[in-house]
Amino acid sequence: MKHISQYIIVLMSLLFGQNTIHVTGNVTDGSGDGLAFVNVYFMDTLEGTMTDETGHFAIETTLSEGRTLRISHIGFERKDISLSAENLHKGIQIVLTKEYMELDPVSVTAGSFTMADEEGQTLTSLDVVTTAGAAADIFRAIQTFPGVNQVDEGAGMYVRGGDVSETTVILDQATISHPYKYESDTGGYFGMIDPWLLSGTYFSTGGFSAKYGNVLSGVLAMESLDLPDRSSVTIGAGLAAVSGGGSWLIKPNKLAIQFSGNYSDTQYLFKVNGGEDRFEQVPTSWDGNISAIWKYSDVGQIKLFHFVNVDEIAVNVDGPVYDGTLMNDNHSRLGNIQWRHLFGRGVFVKSSLSVNQFGQGLTLGNLDKSLEDLMWKWRTDISVPISEKLKLNSGLIVDDLETVLSATFPKDPNDLRPEAETDSYNVDYNTLHYGFYSEGEFTVFRRFFIVTGLRADILDTPRQWVVDPRFSVNYRLSETQFLKVATGVYHQYPKIQYLDDWIGNPNLKAMKAIHYIVGYEYKSEITDFKAEVYQKNYENLVLENPVTNYSNDGIGYAYGADFFLKGTLPLISGWVSYSYLQSKRKELRYLELVPTDYDINHNLTAALKTQFGAMNSLGLTYRYTTGKPYTPALNDWNSARLPAMQRLDLSYSRLYPIGQDGLLVIYASVSNLLDRTNIYGYIYSPDYSERTEMKSTHGRNLYFGFTMTL
Repeated sequence: MKHISQYIIVLMSLLFGQNTIHVTGNVTDGSGDGLAFVNVYFMDTLEGTMTDETGHFAIETTLSEGRTLRISHIGFERKDISLSAENLHKGIQIVLTKEYMELDPVSVTAGSFTMADEEGQTLTSLDVVTTAGAAADIFRAIQTFPGVNQVDEGAGMYVRGGDVSETTVILDQATISHPYKYESDTGGYFGMIDPWLLSGTYFSTGGFSAKYGNVLSGVLAMESLDLPDRSSVTIGAGLAAVSGGGSWLIKPNKLAIQFSGNYSDTQYLFKVNGGEDRFEQVPTSWDGNISAIWKYSDVGQIKLFHFVNVDEIAVNVDGPVYDGTLMNDNHSRLGNIQWRHLFGRGVFVKSSLSVNQFGQGLTLGNLDKSLEDLMWKWRTDISVPISEKLKLNSGLIVDDLETVLSATFPKDPNDLRPEAETDSYNVDYNTLHYGFYSEGEFTVFRRFFIVTGLRADILDTPRQWVVDPRFSVNYRLSETQFLKVATGVYHQYPKIQYLDDWIGNPNLKAMKAIHYIVGYEYKSEITDFKAEVYQKNYENLVLENPVTNYSNDGIGYAYGADFFLKGTLPLISGWVSYSYLQSKRKELRYLELVPTDYDINHNLTAALKTQFGAMNSLGLTYRYTTGKPYTPALNDWNSARLPAMQRLDLSYSRLYPIGQDGLLVIYASVSNLLDRTNIYGYIYSPDYSERTEMKSTHGRNLYFGFTMTL
């Protein structure tokens, strides 16, 4: 569960330690030789280590019997050992057996990352909540990945030269059309979904398969938790939030209910750290969710999930010609029922029916916006194994979107005075969308794997259809090395306001992007290294037009390289990412091909962690990015760049086991440790003679709290 505010989490020990014991042992192979760099860890806590060059390990713990120690190493069968009083006080001797299996060539796809609580995955839910500066937020943790730019202090995901609207977010097959808290034009300040609600996550920065559509740049697809192992209760409190939840295992392996809720009020956070004067109303929010899982057979399951969120904020805005208050309130809910069943000889069917509702009110000076969205969606995916070398995937999607949008806005975007000239629009838009895809996964031979597919999408209003071919190749050089190539066509429909009859163009076509990706990956038990180069070409972008208001004459491109290294060593673990990007577009008011607002050329992030004293965890995240473009004079579009941005975040935590299954975590963190003031943009007067800096909202910031599970 996400128990902390929306600012930073992690951790500090406020309690006294407990008596500890030392669990030691040796890990060898079948010939008796010691195995180095073997993962040895307890499955119920953070405690763990790696063997040294002789195969020896030692773990300090406060818990004794009744626990499971897991030993794993690539190329060997994994072992789980239940601890008894005898092996606690004697050295544990472990022999790992060589694992002889057919290589699985499907484990790597171009431009993708996975997050699940399984060995060998890129990130886990625990990684998300212990990453300094991520504030236990999935979107903020993803911003530490290569290919994802952070354009302000929010959680908006700008993927490989694409706008924040070009990444789709999916939960249990349901589309979350507004996935952010405190939503803004650049995304929002936090993601909507708690990482502890998830069993697995797939994130792609491009080259994704025909399974996903209606988006130009990226995909974040999540699966919620399945049946819990036991009933439990969790409570938490921090400087700006309280939370609670639990799970009720009604019938083991058959039926369970899970629920959680969070309430955040940041007034005490600002009283401790300062900055309360920037708000007419400090950020507040509450959310709640409940799910029910019924496993009606060994091969079938039904899952119900319902989520509600409400948030509001009022920020004082100072500009060169107008000082006022930005007021923003949002409410959203998602309801979904999903059915999964495995038929006959491996035919897997997954189907869901969902409703997603969102409402927003936003005012600032002469800007006044009201939005209500309602989407019904039905989706069915079918996977059919044809032979050992061929599997077919196909799916059907039907959704009904209704949007009521009204807005008054300044004709000059730099003049927010109430008396300044304004325009307005009122949109009542309803459309049906139909999508279909079919793809094949081919094992050409043992190390050579191909995914090729075709996707078709039909929009009812305005009537149009598109067809997108996708193709990717994965060649496995060895047990640990992969080469991959991917390409595909991607379409996305314009935003609703551009289709307005009065100030828009109801005949706009879908925008188009073509992806080209070449990559290499080295993946072992302790190291994951990825390197990719890519090119994206854009067509049919929305461009201002003096006759039709808007046209599809916009074009653009983005190219770059991404590097990602994640590793686990005896004293330190974590990941380092670097991205290089060049992105230009002729789009909207930019009537020439110029750098985009989110063209950040260099982006370096290091997210590192270390453990000490068995129960202590320390995290550090450092980010450096070059400045994004800005427009210094009228029609001199994005010809200058902001100063580079740097930020250092620190977090600390301590774990206290409670009984056999309970756990108390005390945490604290300091965000922006060096108290650096970063500039994210400028507000100009209409004639560009005066400007006001848009500085980082928070200086050095302290946060602390606890969470307890029983």
